[in-house]
Amino acid sequence: MKNLIAFVAATAMLFSLNSAIADDHDGGPFYAFYHLQVADPAALVSAMDTFWASDCGKQYPADVALLQEVFNGSSPSTHFIINTFQTSEDQEKATQLMRSCPDAVAFLQSLAASGTVPISQYMGTAPIDESNWTEDTVFSKIDIVVEPQNQPRYAAAYAKMMMKISRDVELRSYGLGGVRFGRDRFTHWVWMGARSIPELNAITRRLTAHPVFMEFNQDVGRMRDVKNTSQNVILKSYARQ
Repeated sequence: MKNLIAFVAATAMLFSLNSAIADDHDGGPFYAFYHLQVADPAALVSAMDTFWASDCGKQYPADVALLQEVFNGSSPSTHFIINTFQTSEDQEKATQLMRSCPDAVAFLQSLAASGTVPISQYMGTAPIDESNWTEDTVFSKIDIVVEPQNQPRYAAAYAKMMMKISRDVELRSYGLGGVRFGRDRFTHWVWMGARSIPELNAITRRLTAHPVFMEFNQDVGRMRDVKNTSQNVILKSYARQ
């Protein structure tokens, strides 16, 4: 419980700091990731159901999804929760709710009691965010490091590549996100969505075999350092009420 409370306190600090920075230019939506090691997945889902059915949960100002990390290398994380905040004001409201609402405290206590352990957290924005990822259920996610001097060129090359490939390959959702806070392991994440694992595999095969993808790797491949690749499946979503 002590570790979980410290985890949430750090999150509150992150939200407050980001709200101050974002006053002049909000820059949302903001994607907040909370990676967890879950001993009892059913208990986690039950705790989330209970919280989002509560009066406090009905006020929670974000779209939320719980994903299972089907394959994620050697990371101890088994699941992650992603919060989509449209504005920094939404982040601030969420912080206040999680600190003061009895239903939120009960939610965190139930997670700790079921053996859920926080692994990492980070938040950022997605300058490239194509299609509606909430209409997909399976995702590939690639965590990468791109040095600051190379980031504009890399993002432009990625956008250009995906636009060209989309003419030949029926892509679903995809994007490039940049970590704003929690950037201790990687600077960006790249994702691609689909409605099923077979569909995701088919899209990936066609994309990686495309000549434009090969040109992209030759042009900017050395600018990135891949830290992890994972396959993730949405278990449940909670729409903002």
